[in-house]
This record gives sequence, C-alpha cells and structure tokens, in this order.
Amino acid sequence: LSNNWTFQTSAPQTKIMVLRQTPRRPLNRQSSRNVLLPVSSSSLPGAHPYSKSNGRLSLFLTWLPQILTVIATIYTVVSSGKERSRLSRELKNQKAQGSSITKSARNAHQIGQELMRDNERKTKLIDVLMMETEKLSKEVKNLEEKRGIFTIEIRKFLPGAIVSAKKGNVPGDKSGAEIREKAIIAKIERLRLAIQNISRRELLDRFGKGPYKVEIMLDFPPSAGDGPDKFVIELASIDDMPHSVHTFLEQVHLGLWNGCSFFRNAPHVMQATPRSYYKNSGQNMENPFIDSGYYHVSFQEYSPNHPHKANTIGFSGRPGGPDFYINMWDNSDTHGPGGQKHYDLPIEAEPCFGTIVEGLDAVERMKNQPTNKQSFHRFKEVIGIKFAKILM
Repeated sequence: LSNNWTFQTSAPQTKIMVLRQTPRRPLNRQSSRNVLLPVSSSSLPGAHPYSKSNGRLSLFLTWLPQILTVIATIYTVVSSGKERSRLSRELKNQKAQGSSITKSARNAHQIGQELMRDNERKTKLIDVLMMETEKLSKEVKNLEEKRGIFTIEIRKFLPGAIVSAKKGNVPGDKSGAEIREKAIIAKIERLRLAIQNISRRELLDRFGKGPYKVEIMLDFPPSAGDGPDKFVIELASIDDMPHSVHTFLEQVHLGLWNGCSFFRNAPHVMQATPRSYYKNSGQNMENPFIDSGYYHVSFQEYSPNHPHKANTIGFSGRPGGPDFYINMWDNSDTHGPGGQKHYDLPIEAEPCFGTIVEGLDAVERMKNQPTNKQSFHRFKEVIGIKFAKILM
C-alpha cells in the first residue's frame, strides 16, 4: 500500500477490485470514504493471471473429459450396431451357402451311392464270368483227356440245338480241336445269356418295365439358323436286346452324352461320338465313359427282330460303343450278320437297339449340314448334343 491506494486481489476471481482512499479534508470534517472501482487485472502489475476468456477456457477444459466420454460412448453404441448388422448379414450368407453346400453334398452322395451299386453289380458280373471261365478251362482240359463219344450242348444262335460228335468220326479231326472249339462256343453262349439276364434285371430294377424312350436335344452351330432340334428314340424290347438297351440307358442316365456331338454323315449313317463341340471346345468327353464302365457292350448282341433298317439306332465298332449312329437307309446287309468282313469274326453283327419315332425333321436338318468329303464326310461344323434324357 502506498499513496493512499489499496489493492485487493483474489486468486479465484476474474475481477480485481481497487480500493481508493480520498484525501482527508480536516476543515470540512468529512469522514474519509472508500470508493471501489473495478479494474481489469491485466492492467495492473502483479494482478492474477486469469481473465474472463481464460475462465471460460478453464470451464471448457473441466467439462472436456465428460464430453469426450459421452462422444466415445455414442460412437461405441453406433459402431456396435453396425457391427451387429454386418455380422447378421454374414451369418445369413453363410447359412445360405451352407444350405447350398449341403444340397450339393447330398446330390454327390446320391450319385456316389449309385456308382457304388453299379460297381457292385459289375463285380458280381465279373465274378460270374470268372467262374464260367474257370469251368470252361476245366472242361476243355477234361475233353483233351477223354476218349470216346462226347455229347455237347450248343446254344450258338439256335438255343437248344444238340450236336453229337464222335472223336475220330469228325472229318479232318484227329486231335479233338473241333470238339474243343464247339465246347468253347457253348461256354461263350452261356456267358452271353448270363450277361443278358443280368442286364434285364438291372433294367427292371432301375428303370421299370419298358418300352423305354430317350430324347436327344441337338445344338446346331449358329450358321445353321433356326429349325427343329430334337428327336426321340424308342429302344428295342428287353426280351431281344437287353444288354445293348441297358448300356445305352445307363450312359444317358449318367449324363455321359451331354455335351457330345454328331461329327460325321457317312452318308449311309450319321454318327455320334464322345467329342466336344463349339460350346465346350477342348473338354475331354471320353474319360467319363471309360470311368463309368459303360464304354462299350460286352459282346456283339444282335436280334433278327431288330435289323438295321432306315431310322434305326446302332452301336458302332467291335466291340460296339460308345459311338452310336442313325441308319439313314436300310443297312441290314452292311451292319447285320456277316456284313463287316474286315473284322476277326465277320459272322457277328452290330447291335441295333432303337428306332426314331419322333423328330425325323431334325434328323433331316442334320443331314443337310455341309460336310468335308476328303475327311470321311465329317461335318464342317459338328452338331452338339445339348443333352439326352430318359422319358418316363
């Protein structure tokens, strides 16, 4: 304090009050009076450093942690909601994918079971063939050792025919070779009958009673334009051609012909084969036939009740399959018994196992597609088989 000035300050306050004392006047006997004047703390030396604006800042800093806590809480709640929504969507997608995977696995399991059943049937057939082969070997050996008269039952093409041969009385037979040959033929015929019986049972168990029909959906190249694109095959009676019919139906049932093609117009036959066409170019279509066990027939089955007339279906090659062809005209002499002289057993015939009953206009459309004569009448653009299915 000096010169009648009094300073009063307070640290928490934002204002500083200055006490001013007026000079004494003895003559007037006027008591001294104090006057309080507000003075800004920043204008006085040594005043408290906090101002009005600094006070607001202090208040803000006091509440800042609580504000940040509230903001963080809100952000956490919002983020948690978004995360729950995202997890919910992912869970739904996973459930949908799981359902699809489960369905695919179920289908794969069913196909696997069918293949296992097929393998079991084939194993049984092989066992039968092995047993018959062993019996054949033993009987041939016995025939070589025996002397005298042999009665051999032969079911070659006329079941029940009996041939009696006496060793030494057969022209040109001094070693029993003709007798052994007849015995082998008889055993082979028994094997054929066994295969036919097994095939017939398989057809009835899997596909029911006939007649059976198969629809072939074609896929012409874009250059062919629009037109009829399917035909229907009615398969032969299982009393006459059970093994060939069973082989073809299994190929269709397993989807082996889907994506294959007609590649040649000979022109007496129009031939289909396990080869891709322009929509699946480069895909190996032959291996699935091999893996399935239905690549070809086990023997050249033939019945005179089903000759190679026009618009019938036959297996190509020796043994027949998997290629099949449409007879464009009567090929009974060419593909019937004795028609293929260049094979080891020319007396055999190619299986004829079906007839086209619908869609001859589609066959005619195929016939009119351009071919290359220099390459055995191959189509310049192969005609695809979109799918083949059994009509129930």
